[in-house]
Amino acid sequence: MKIKSVTILPETGQAGLFISGSTAGRNVLYTCEELEQQEKNESCRFSVYDNHEDAESKDIEEGRGFPLQRYLDAACVTDTEEIRLKSVDGFESIVTELKSKRYYFPKLMEGVSEGMEPREAFISFYKDGIPVKYYPHPTIMFGQQGLDDKNKDYFSKGIRMLVAGSQEQGFWVRGNGLRCNRYFSLSSFFELNGTEAGTVYWVELEYEDGSRRKAPAIRLTKEFWQQQAECTPEYLDQLRAVDHAGETIGTVMDTLWLFLMDETYKRIGYYDGTTVSEDFAGVVAGELQPVASQCEKRVPQTTVDDSEFYIRIIRQGQELATWHYSLAELHSVYGDVASEEEYCYYNHNMNNGQGGQRKVTAHGWLLLSLLEFLPQIPNREEIENGSVMFQIFTNDNYKEKIALSADELSAYRFILAYEQDQRTQTGLEKGDTSLWDDVEKRFVPIKGTTPFRVYCGKESANPSVYKNAAGMQVELLF
Repeated sequence: MKIKSVTILPETGQAGLFISGSTAGRNVLYTCEELEQQEKNESCRFSVYDNHEDAESKDIEEGRGFPLQRYLDAACVTDTEEIRLKSVDGFESIVTELKSKRYYFPKLMEGVSEGMEPREAFISFYKDGIPVKYYPHPTIMFGQQGLDDKNKDYFSKGIRMLVAGSQEQGFWVRGNGLRCNRYFSLSSFFELNGTEAGTVYWVELEYEDGSRRKAPAIRLTKEFWQQQAECTPEYLDQLRAVDHAGETIGTVMDTLWLFLMDETYKRIGYYDGTTVSEDFAGVVAGELQPVASQCEKRVPQTTVDDSEFYIRIIRQGQELATWHYSLAELHSVYGDVASEEEYCYYNHNMNNGQGGQRKVTAHGWLLLSLLEFLPQIPNREEIENGSVMFQIFTNDNYKEKIALSADELSAYRFILAYEQDQRTQTGLEKGDTSLWDDVEKRFVPIKGTTPFRVYCGKESANPSVYKNAAGMQVELLF
């Protein structure tokens, strides 16, 4: 039945947890109020092993809540081997081998497996009787695959987004009025408006037969097109919404409302205050133009023995090529495309654990630039349209499960850095090379198990920094 009109309701709420994904039969939204009202009667103990940045710890923690499977069943999740998680503080992780056997080792500190018990993934609202960080957003807890399994990295706190399988495309923003084309996933629906992240508006949909239904919605203002979509000022008055056939359905002048229009929450509806559309594909800024890679193909000659960074390219599980790079060859062969980039992000570990802002200026090579030299990599349009995924790998395996869409390479400026100037607002801290406002930057080589770090322009400490960067894997999905 066709939607006749949309009414913006005065009430708002906060997104507590949004479950979506390709293997979810229906997407599910829980508000914070609904999370607080859920029964949390089950208690479960977990052995916890952490070895982040050489700070080893082993402990036993007790969570209270219920098994993750309850949420997966509510979303009608069929067979899935991995889930993607994102927390309210920006932490992202991918949990693979979801169905593999995991255990609780009551004698973890003694280093023996005696008394081990199987454990399934658990949603916890309390840790050792105290509300978890970011409550009512829950923490997710996992057992260990063995005594040496460092499972603490997967304990995402304050999860607000859970993706079962792969992410579903929501809509795109394209055109010559943008720094780069952007593709926004359905899973990030309630985080698109940075100033209102997590805010849920409600709209009433009236259908042609007179029936009505309430649906969750978000509000996108001019700040979204300027900051998130990075539209240049001269094109802000040339934004037009289009359907999947490319036909214009409305002009974006100021506030735009997007809503989840079907009962499965898998389709996005459009409302600009006048026009309602059930066939919304994206927004064009200026004119659509083909995006082509302009550089010639240029492949490295470094051998495996001298390799300090690699790029592996796969399709359907098959390796197409692996290219190896040394710092010396990067300087000599790719010196003409070296870059200086500045990043500012929130670091949780600064100020004795209170957190703070860290600014980094990095010298190195944008990963997107290196990729475009390789013969197996498709053109820029295919990189940006969701047809390519990538992962960053580090020597300490930290964050290696974070898989991202390749359009983020241009949106967030991922750089393979070999030297940096690092500062904080509160003065010199460990690792700083200069003060916050120093004009004369003090660059120092990257120190670690590899000569590289990867930085990107995201706001959270994780995943903005990949220390001990060793390589990246690119997966072609077509």
